[in-house]
Amino acid sequence: MTGMQDPEDIMKRSRTITLAWALALATAACAVRTEAPTPFVERRETTILITVDNQDYRDATLYANWNGTPQRVGTVTGKTTKTFTTPWRDYQVRLGVDFLGGGVMPAGDPILIQAGEHIDFIIMPEW
Repeated sequence: MTGMQDPEDIMKRSRTITLAWALALATAACAVRTEAPTPFVERRETTILITVDNQDYRDATLYANWNGTPQRVGTVTGKTTKTFTTPWRDYQVRLGVDFLGGGVMPAGDPILIQAGEHIDFIIMPEW
């Protein structure tokens, strides 16, 4: 039988090829991994915290003014304290208040801030 191959050799070769493909796929699957956070990787903050102590009796809406663009942060009921998380947009922000029922506390002096930091803001009574 010169031009014919032994069926047992064909089966061995087929198993070898199948095992080689399985090994290649398993190796490729092990190579794909997700990067887990480690304490050595710099964590990039993109938000800031603003704690508002509203000492006025009126409810107040807080605005963060980033480079002339006001952004509504949230509402604080009179005589309460509330903490907000808001996106950080620049290295300085001005905070202003609009009181429910009338009255505005215009944006004050710029506050220097970096991402991840916390601002404590007090609304004085009868402003």
